[in-house]
Amino acid sequence: MEIIDNKGAPPELIRIANKAAAECKKVKHIIFDAFIDDLKGDLGAYDPASGSIIIDMGQCTIKQAWMKKGILYIPNVWFNLLFTFFHEMEHAFQLEEDPSLLNLDALPKEYEDEANITAEDSLLAWAKDGVIPRLNEMGWVGNEIKRILNRLYAIEPDEVSNELDVEGTEAVANALHASLVSNQYENKEEMAELFDSIDKGYVGIKVKGKRYFTAYDAINTTHHYKLRG
Repeated sequence: MEIIDNKGAPPELIRIANKAAAECKKVKHIIFDAFIDDLKGDLGAYDPASGSIIIDMGQCTIKQAWMKKGILYIPNVWFNLLFTFFHEMEHAFQLEEDPSLLNLDALPKEYEDEANITAEDSLLAWAKDGVIPRLNEMGWVGNEIKRILNRLYAIEPDEVSNELDVEGTEAVANALHASLVSNQYENKEEMAELFDSIDKGYVGIKVKGKRYFTAYDAINTTHHYKLRG
């Protein structure tokens, strides 16, 4: 299996991808690039003809789906990278298990749904012990994030400062913001319970006096209740 790094992918991402892809005989190459015209805005793809998983790191710095869950921008980019890889990896496994799928013009929705579920489960497994690399450890992606944050600073200096305050820590989402959009908390009493749990160290983490969710907390919101019960 060959890693083709056309831009300078985060070394930790390469390590994770290399280890995971070794389990699938269909994967011959993992290609890291940015703003790939052929992908037409998609974050990644699996090409069964060449056995290549392709990750568009440029699109991963743009798409903000995870931020809708209250997750900060830098973790959003990292989650995009990991989720995309795991999603495309699952497609490779699907085609390995059922070669007849190659005869279809597109995979049925159930296979896309399965790939999404597997990708989120894999991301959650990483989140139990994983820490997002610092920007200086993320290669081209880190430099691109710095460029974007430098431009944003003139407009939203506080937002940028919040991002950099938690860089290198386990914090990925402001607990207040993330809990408000999670629909898991029905009233102020439940919110107060959550904040008390964070203060006592049962869930989340505090950085510079502010309450945050870790990656595991932010992805698996039901986990909060298990820890509080």
